[in-house]
Amino acid sequence: MPTLHEPVRRGSRPDGMPPLVRAAYWLQYAGPRLALSLMLGLSDSMLRGLARFAGRAAYKVDARHRPRAMEHLVAAGYPPRRARHITMKMFEHLSAAFVEGMVLRRRIGTGNWPKYVRLEGREILDEAVKAGKGALFVGCHQGSWELAGIVMNLLGYPLTSIARPFRNPYFDEFLTTTRGATGGKVVNQTGGLRELMRDVKAGRIGVILADQNAGKDGVFVPFFGRPASCWPTPALIALKTGCRLLPFYTYREGPFRYVFGCHPDPEPPRTGDAEADIRAITAWYTSLFERSIRERPEQWLWAHRRWRSRPAAERHSAKKSASADDARRVE
Repeated sequence: MPTLHEPVRRGSRPDGMPPLVRAAYWLQYAGPRLALSLMLGLSDSMLRGLARFAGRAAYKVDARHRPRAMEHLVAAGYPPRRARHITMKMFEHLSAAFVEGMVLRRRIGTGNWPKYVRLEGREILDEAVKAGKGALFVGCHQGSWELAGIVMNLLGYPLTSIARPFRNPYFDEFLTTTRGATGGKVVNQTGGLRELMRDVKAGRIGVILADQNAGKDGVFVPFFGRPASCWPTPALIALKTGCRLLPFYTYREGPFRYVFGCHPDPEPPRTGDAEADIRAITAWYTSLFERSIRERPEQWLWAHRRWRSRPAAERHSAKKSASADDARRVE
């Protein structure tokens, strides 16, 4: 990911940055904020048209993420023509979710949230809370996860999520303040695991999005027919705290209308073998992610390099093959 300087820690101020860097970050922030102010004055039909136009324009000009998304879809078994269509719809969805999400941040409240969000499986969450051992939401980048968090906080379920802070401190401060306005709390991905665990033990509900590449040292489990590197963090927290893991889904079912719910599928039994349990739990919720993504593939981030890291055996095999090819060329 390109950087202007070392990542800014959450809570740091931009005052000490070089003037040009500070100006660049401020312009990156000021543009979307101005656009948001203008959007708030538009009708819903105009907002839908704007989002559709922006999504299709992004699809045409983004020569980096468009082919990557199509490549991943084809590898997942979708025919090339279908993959191209899903990719275009993915760009449209991301644009719509962004526009609607920014507007709904200003509209949604304790009295009108059912107009915009439908909850499913709330009894699963309530059962986990009543058990008194803590709960941890684990989900993927589908639908509108930010909007789901806002509603949960409004309903009295205090959330603590773990995330990597934005390098742009203006964006980071804006999102942190927005999340905090409804009771949400965000801890830094670097060094924030202990704080998240303390909050879960104290009765807050943890939130982790666990569908991104975890590197060569991650836990490899099947995902769309290929091994994918996954973070062991959710499983580790569950095993260490005894909390209930709640894989969740969220999707857009129409203009300004979203669904959020918990999967009812039971967690695999814990055997006492930590390594085996971590792998089994990770494979369990990853399979639930795949199921919900297959139902609405256009609402997931296919452009992310999800399968970039490969298992050690596969890496060694590729390295051995490359060495053999080099040897043959020498001969």
